[in-house]
Amino acid sequence: MLLLDLPKGKDKSNLYLDLAREFNNKGHEVFIIAPKLKNQEEGLFIENNINVLRVKTLKQTNVRNVFLKGIAQVLLPYQFKRGYKKYLKGIKFELILMPTPPITLVSLAKHIKKLNNCLYYLILRDIYPQGAADLGLVKFKIMYDYLKILEKDTYNSADLIGCMSKGNIEYIKRHNNVDQSKLVLLPNWQSNKDIEEFQGNIRDRYNLRDKYIVLFGGTIGYAQKVENIIFLAKYYSYDNNIVFVIIGNGVKKDFLINGVQKESLTNVIFIDTLPREEYLSFTQSADIGLITIDERFTVPTIPSKFTSYLALKLPVLAIIDKHTDFGLIIDDSGAGLWSIGGDENNIIANFDRLYHNKKLRIQMGNKGYSYFISNLTSEIAYQNIINQIKEHA
Repeated sequence: MLLLDLPKGKDKSNLYLDLAREFNNKGHEVFIIAPKLKNQEEGLFIENNINVLRVKTLKQTNVRNVFLKGIAQVLLPYQFKRGYKKYLKGIKFELILMPTPPITLVSLAKHIKKLNNCLYYLILRDIYPQGAADLGLVKFKIMYDYLKILEKDTYNSADLIGCMSKGNIEYIKRHNNVDQSKLVLLPNWQSNKDIEEFQGNIRDRYNLRDKYIVLFGGTIGYAQKVENIIFLAKYYSYDNNIVFVIIGNGVKKDFLINGVQKESLTNVIFIDTLPREEYLSFTQSADIGLITIDERFTVPTIPSKFTSYLALKLPVLAIIDKHTDFGLIIDDSGAGLWSIGGDENNIIANFDRLYHNKKLRIQMGNKGYSYFISNLTSEIAYQNIINQIKEHA
């Protein structure tokens, strides 16, 4: 598995570590290549009972300078390839799992595939470069054209392409000359192994015992349009019962903090990344989970935090773009309400509907959890991949 980011520690997890653990639990020997962490040596280690090759790279995450981030991702396949040759040469691989982002790792995936005559499964989580171009992050045509060449190579060299939604599949069909038999459905996932009823005083610890908690957890980046958080917090600043809790980090966190300070908002609380159990406890204690997507997107976007909210019975309030089929997924799950970005009246109406109806929130939380158990666990994702590989053979 080729990864841009891999947390370390028993209390840490993310989308891909959950999947790697699932493969490992099913008896597969798993190897992951990922950037080394700060103050960590380069080398091959055992982490969470999984073989992890940590490679020295430039900083890959939370990079505010788009140019520096681009340089880091361009160099990444060469750095990974060097590590692969040094530590993994001679090991026979049967399957390559490579998610996007980044697409720059395609050259390494092709190299490993050729050496091992193995299957390359692309986990498509980010339609790049169009998604970045939508947000104004790809500023030069020469850069966009180069990335489009990489995107085409990524799709053509993959044996299977796991897409987040039916809308993703249809988008790839319309905008790329790709063998459509490669396109398969692979929704986001999360492990349900550590989902439990957390006990404790998480609300008391943060002095939030009787507050209505609107939680925004996870990455605070360009795609999330944090202006929506500021809009809601400002609109409801008259109500001392409502508090917006922001947990996580990202390149837009300082922008969000500055926006809150500029508006003199006292109903927004910022918390850095928490230990996994504490974050799950906080999520379970919240009243609604907020999801916001920049409405400039022309590519279908399905946020991974949606799965986390559902796993802990947290009803969802989503602000999305008009090109995504995420709203249909929310409707199918019964897990919450959604609005198109910019439609302030509908956003407020949905917020008020959830705020004033605890019975509805409980009902949506339970429906969302049922949808998660039936469709979005890491075990289901593992089985989907295995079944798709068998059908492809």
